[in-house]
Amino acid sequence: MKSFKFFSQENLLPIFLFIFAIAINQFSGNRGVFPADSFSHFDIGFRILLGDHPFKDYWAVSGPFIDYIQGFIFYILGVNWQTYILNASLLNGILTLTIYYLLVDLNLEKKISFFYAICFAILAYPSSGTPFVDHHSTFLSLLALVIFIKAMKKENSILWLLIPTLMTFSFLSKQVPATYILIIIIIVLLFHFFSNSKKKNLKIITLLFFSSILTTLFIFLFLKLNSVSIHNFFDQYISYPRNIGEKRFSNLNIDLKNIFLNFKFIYLSLIIFTFLIIKNILKKKINFKSLDFKIFLIIFFLFIFLVQHTILTKNQIFIFFLIPFISAFAHVQISKENKKIKFFLTYFLLVLCIFTSVKYHLRFNIDRKFHEFRNINFSNSIDAKILSKKFQGLNWITPDKKTRNNVKEELDYLKKMHQFIKQDKSNKIVLTNYSFFSILLEENTYGFTRWYPQDGSAFPIRGNIFYKNYQQFLKDLILEKKIKNVYILRDVNESVILDYIQVNCFKKVLKNEHLIKYEIINCKDFVFSGKKN
Repeated sequence: MKSFKFFSQENLLPIFLFIFAIAINQFSGNRGVFPADSFSHFDIGFRILLGDHPFKDYWAVSGPFIDYIQGFIFYILGVNWQTYILNASLLNGILTLTIYYLLVDLNLEKKISFFYAICFAILAYPSSGTPFVDHHSTFLSLLALVIFIKAMKKENSILWLLIPTLMTFSFLSKQVPATYILIIIIIVLLFHFFSNSKKKNLKIITLLFFSSILTTLFIFLFLKLNSVSIHNFFDQYISYPRNIGEKRFSNLNIDLKNIFLNFKFIYLSLIIFTFLIIKNILKKKINFKSLDFKIFLIIFFLFIFLVQHTILTKNQIFIFFLIPFISAFAHVQISKENKKIKFFLTYFLLVLCIFTSVKYHLRFNIDRKFHEFRNINFSNSIDAKILSKKFQGLNWITPDKKTRNNVKEELDYLKKMHQFIKQDKSNKIVLTNYSFFSILLEENTYGFTRWYPQDGSAFPIRGNIFYKNYQQFLKDLILEKKIKNVYILRDVNESVILDYIQVNCFKKVLKNEHLIKYEIINCKDFVFSGKKN
């Protein structure tokens, strides 16, 4: 009888939901690559296994938590593309499942909760498919918010303890929107304190404080044990990104398209939810101390902050998951309405979610808009196992490759670079946005940052107040790792290193249409005693 109970609807719905959320992200993550973003944690996850650490062995303005999780997954399941995108897929599955259980706790029918959770799974992490700092920070923060709501409802000590830890992991994925969502938690927590006894409030404060202190101590102890400079951590992860953010904020472009048209369907779900909340407040069905009102505050501020974050970062829009998320909470309120309004709003929300889920699934999961794919015929993709078995299952195509011949030429080029660099047994740096050469060569290629743009978004450029810090960081890295050769592939400009190290420290030994090779020699910046390794 117990085995039959296991296969009951109550168990099958969440099991299917979790598997579906993982599977759809795996599907999306195997559909083409945008090198700079798609590989941003791939090589570094492997380098973590080799003993590298962010802030010490590579300049990190975001993503250290993702790197360590990726290293852990590689350690447990092996180093390959499928285990790489599993990092994103698991978060998609965990968050989707947690949302489903929260909706059920809020007395939404299981089948309806399942529907909204499925729509969420389609629109959440699959827009990227591969681990991405904005997605990880957003969804870890959202997980903290969902647990925060459950904690307010159930007053469960373990749930309160989880919130600071999740928010820390979110912040260590990317500083924003984690910081914005922490502000939401603080605001709503103050409302929650007004509706609680002093004894309950003291317990909550104690739990949150204890968890925050314990998590902070663990982070700093971890940095200390791995010889990561606290000064480097603050320079790279706090001070420099704040400098970038201030410049972006001063150039913020706000217009009708930016603040409304791009998010029109999210506005629709929010307007319905707001209408229902205000209506129920006026009818005294809920009050300002109720959980319903606190959920409304969370969702309202979440929408404001995520829209502002999207406009500020100038990335492709990925927050359409808010449509089923907000609609689900609106549906919770519908049960308080009369039959006529209840019928109309129920079907309107269901149709809205079906329409937008299909629309944005086609745009982001199929057409891969988030990774800049436009007018690309995905039938021209090639199984990347011809580059390496570690890429098996990845349908290789990049945004600027229009024909199958283009795709094949790119893979042939990368295979050729792999074979050429493999002959060099010295310690070397490989500079490219195709960040997988450490994995292909099964050795550390010592890339000194996650990406190589030249706009100051990943590392300081000339004129920035942190320029000299970064310059010294590169010099120290080259000396400490005893680097002999530097390979610069055609997708990266040689200025990413020549702008920081004197030209007379390099001897150009090769330059062609594929790559540039420099040998590092004795100079003012690098004085080598004896023969270099």
